[in-house]
Amino acid sequence: MLRYKKKDHKEKNHKNIVSKEEYSSLDDYDEKKRNDKRLLVLALVMALLFLGVGIACWQQGIRDAKVTPPEEILICGQAELSPAAIATYIKNCNPEPKLNCSVEELINYYYDEGSNEGIRPDIAICQAIKETGCFSYGGDVFPEQNNYCGLGATGRGEKGCSFSSPREGVRAHIQHLLVYASTQMPKKEIVDPRYNLVKETHPEIFGRVTTWVGLNEKWAVPGKHYGEDILNIFDKIKKTS
Repeated sequence: MLRYKKKDHKEKNHKNIVSKEEYSSLDDYDEKKRNDKRLLVLALVMALLFLGVGIACWQQGIRDAKVTPPEEILICGQAELSPAAIATYIKNCNPEPKLNCSVEELINYYYDEGSNEGIRPDIAICQAIKETGCFSYGGDVFPEQNNYCGLGATGRGEKGCSFSSPREGVRAHIQHLLVYASTQMPKKEIVDPRYNLVKETHPEIFGRVTTWVGLNEKWAVPGKHYGEDILNIFDKIKKTS
């Protein structure tokens, strides 16, 4: 009986030891499962992240593919740039522009007059920036003339046209773009002194120059890359806005 009990006691001790070992193994197993779940979640998060980056790159590729070539950008149309972005560019380019109004007022005139006639005001301002050296002048045209597009300034000291106010100068600029790009008459009184000249004596230009690149060798002479220069200014503003 004593041996039997002793043997039974040993068996019980043995069973207890095995039970403890099994318990330890279960802990390890549970910890492994938790780690596996963490790795799975991490893998899913990384997959979603890469998927998001891939979609963003794909969308950017579509946008890039839809970029309008310079030779197709029209003079008529709606603005893409904000007035604030243009004002920031002008002030960074020339902290003291020679204007008879504030930068903001001039931009508002362009947006008002351009939108009224269907001319893109943002690129028209870019043309004014090119013509005036970002409103620093220094050529044949003087700031007090309110002539922002070299209208009538044909070279050799010819000062060109003068206008009574910044708004009138902007309106003349917009109307001169209109006579190139469209056969429709201006909606407001004509202040561009060369509007009728183009309309009546230049049928090859009147309403036929519909793109900014089309201004090459027509608005300015020689002006071989005149339109591209205007659009380069537009692109600079667009990239920094």
